[in-house]
Amino acid sequence: MRMRWVLLLVGVVMVMPNLASAQTEWVDDPIDPVIGSPEPGAWDQHRYPLEVILVDGVYHLYFNGQDEGASFPYGYDIGHATSSDGVSWEMDPGNPILTRGAEGEWDEDSLWGAGVIHDTSGFRLWYQGGDGVAWAVGYATSPDGSTWTKYAENPIMEPGPPGSFDDGAVMPYTVMIRDGLYQMWYTSTRDYGSVGEWDWQIGYAESDDGLSWTRRSEPVLESSGNLVSPSVFFDGVKYHMWYENIPGGGGVEIDYAVSSDGVSWTTYWANPVLGSVGREYEFPNVLYSDDTGSHEMWYRESGGVIRRATSDCCSTVFPSIIPAAAYAAGAEGSFYETDVDLSNAATADVEYRFSWLPRGEDNSDPISSELFTLGAGMSVRYANVLAEVFDLEPDAFGALVVEASSRELLGMARIANIAQDEGGGTFGQSMPAVAIGDFIPRGEHRRILFGTENADMRFNVGCQNGSDTATRVDFELFGADGTLLGTESMILMPWSNDQLNLIFDQYRPITGCVDFWTNIAGTQIYCYGSVLDNVTSDPTTIPPM
Repeated sequence: MRMRWVLLLVGVVMVMPNLASAQTEWVDDPIDPVIGSPEPGAWDQHRYPLEVILVDGVYHLYFNGQDEGASFPYGYDIGHATSSDGVSWEMDPGNPILTRGAEGEWDEDSLWGAGVIHDTSGFRLWYQGGDGVAWAVGYATSPDGSTWTKYAENPIMEPGPPGSFDDGAVMPYTVMIRDGLYQMWYTSTRDYGSVGEWDWQIGYAESDDGLSWTRRSEPVLESSGNLVSPSVFFDGVKYHMWYENIPGGGGVEIDYAVSSDGVSWTTYWANPVLGSVGREYEFPNVLYSDDTGSHEMWYRESGGVIRRATSDCCSTVFPSIIPAAAYAAGAEGSFYETDVDLSNAATADVEYRFSWLPRGEDNSDPISSELFTLGAGMSVRYANVLAEVFDLEPDAFGALVVEASSRELLGMARIANIAQDEGGGTFGQSMPAVAIGDFIPRGEHRRILFGTENADMRFNVGCQNGSDTATRVDFELFGADGTLLGTESMILMPWSNDQLNLIFDQYRPITGCVDFWTNIAGTQIYCYGSVLDNVTSDPTTIPPM
């Protein structure tokens, strides 16, 4: 099961990453589906929505249709439908409106994908074409969205060079023009004949004229599964992407991500936004309405029908994680409790809630608290938060999520050994709340200093998985002279956490440091060190550098 956490705020269900977002709960249209399954024998016996645009009050849907009996990736053409309300659709009598080329042409076998825009020159469409050997990008224009002319110098963008992530195919899905720059998000795959499997990821390219494109050498969004059909829009501040995720194990889901530049994406931590085990939710197409302040999504579900869903705009939620919390006995006769301080630095009330992430468990479906409200400028302290908020009993180790309606809700935990003689120890371990967007992405190395293991002190390392996919964290242990002492690793289930105790124990007495990273696609982590006094068991947090 994927994580499905929602924050009820003023009657609206919010599910947001830590960046201001326009993603809320999706509600299916009561007229469902809005487009049923194709009639037997129709040219589009298998139908896949590709792009929806709104032009002068008319919705235009572009979709792939596949011949009966054809197998992927062959036998596709592009169809068109229009609607005045996005619910009742009329098929174009000229369907299919863009068809495969004649025998011997570069796109004779199939047309797939469609990034469509409308500007002063009319309708413009970018698509993938193929001849069974190469799968490249073509371009076409239309005065009315129905009658199309292919560009004479097609194809305009070939697959990547051998060995690249898109050496098998480039499938355009979203094209937009912003400040004179054309931006394209496309589905890519490795060459099937070389690697023996489809490996779908999301790529990005830019152009000054829409014809000559420069693409990035790496995917902008990748996963251990397959990512397909990105639907992207820019709200004036952020880019928002909805896309199809095929994680394996049955079912297809629709996920969400947000970006400040359209290239570096943060996936929503509670993905999917649409999906359930054993069902297929595919090919999202999202439009935002300035008039209603809401989003519309058209997507394909199991059985080939096209559904419509809506989402109210623009509640926001800003999740952060306190990566360690305890109400439990520890080493050397210690017993730890966790207090949490929250402070509202905003000028309006903030609403928030906690979720509990037990150590070592798959936390895709966590326990969550009631909704709380904190006035502007006010602070609140939760003494022994695990008992006070969650009624937990010893021994509880894990982490806490804080979901808030403002990024200006500040949070910090204090983890202290309360089993000390009077006067022993100090404040305890301070543990700031870490925004999900500040977690450490795949491939980036961090270092934890002050590694200390001797008769007076011990050293632990804790890590939190910031994604809905299991990950592996790798560690290298170094002495003060730079010598590599050894390696360790840690497996973390979705949204789980764990701790390596006495990580330098076999090398004591020693001072040193620890490097850590993850190489698992689609995951991000946060790790920290704890130095503990062996007399008082008083911990000190060592943040990653």
